[in-house]
Amino acid sequence: MSLSSSTFDREKAEKFAYQTSANLSAAMNCCLSYIGDKMGLYDTLNEVGPVTSEALAEHTGLHERWLREWLRQQACANQLEYDHTSDEFSITPEAVAVLCDEDSPFYFASGFSAFQALRSSVDHLPTAFQTGLGLSFDDHGPACACGIEKLNNFVPRFLLVQKILPEIKGLSEKLEQGINVADIGCGAGIALLNIARAYPNSRFYGYEISDHALERFHSNLKDAQLENVEICDVRVNPPPSEPFFDLICTFDVVHDLPFPDRMIQDIKMALSHDGTWLCSDIRSFATFSDNLKSNPSAPLMYGFSLLICMSSAMSQEGGAGLGTLGFNEKVAQQMTLEAGFTKFRKLEYENATNSYYEIRH
Repeated sequence: MSLSSSTFDREKAEKFAYQTSANLSAAMNCCLSYIGDKMGLYDTLNEVGPVTSEALAEHTGLHERWLREWLRQQACANQLEYDHTSDEFSITPEAVAVLCDEDSPFYFASGFSAFQALRSSVDHLPTAFQTGLGLSFDDHGPACACGIEKLNNFVPRFLLVQKILPEIKGLSEKLEQGINVADIGCGAGIALLNIARAYPNSRFYGYEISDHALERFHSNLKDAQLENVEICDVRVNPPPSEPFFDLICTFDVVHDLPFPDRMIQDIKMALSHDGTWLCSDIRSFATFSDNLKSNPSAPLMYGFSLLICMSSAMSQEGGAGLGTLGFNEKVAQQMTLEAGFTKFRKLEYENATNSYYEIRH
């Protein structure tokens, strides 16, 4: 098309070019922020306060010229502050909460590690588009599992026992007395270990299929020194096919599965008659139009979906491919009803990322 065509809007083209440039800049920033996190530069800036590149090089023993360029890039990306009068760079308390403090609800720096781990999956995407087959979680390597573990650990550590479990009537009392609890798709076991620590009279079983996650879980359990937790490799020790558990949890799992309907049936068989399935999944709208219009996290979530979640859900022939935003409340209610569950309730607690459901026979 000629640039002089009457249908060509030069102003729109300039805006689109600027948007594309900004997207490319953001992608580069992910790589360079990963370096800042991996090398402890954000933590160092938080410790030493405003600093020149020369002073930072002296403090860290790193090369000044490389530090100078990194600091300037980070300032241009609005992740660091710059004082032109003193030529010093600094990090704000708000940036510390996001980039340094793993106990902060705003912590997101491990997302850069997950992003780096996913770079290899980009090479597989043309094949996935041709064959329909994606990659399993383990295909991304251990760094991806570690990054996701850190990215998702605030709610399990600080809100699950304190705020979410008490929303289910009588559950805390049952846990105090002693019941059997399963976390299916438990990952590195962060959620399960925190519940197990709070309720020593109950018995906890973590089910997982990822070798990388299982390795992390074994390490975390060793550090936790809990005697009421059992780690189960689903391929060797699957959940029982008769009622055994009074509480089954799934945290951000269903949308990742090639065959979620099978897992829902397995949960129904393993859950006691008066037991509870606590299901957490990604908060989203029922239609793409609504996500496009009203979900500010949609670009990030669809990106995660293509690189991780939908890829996992399409890693086997005939996979359902729900994707990151695919197990919304409407779909969850429909699938659990089809599986034979009769009670479905959305909990009052939710956050910008997740919704929580109480599901019963």
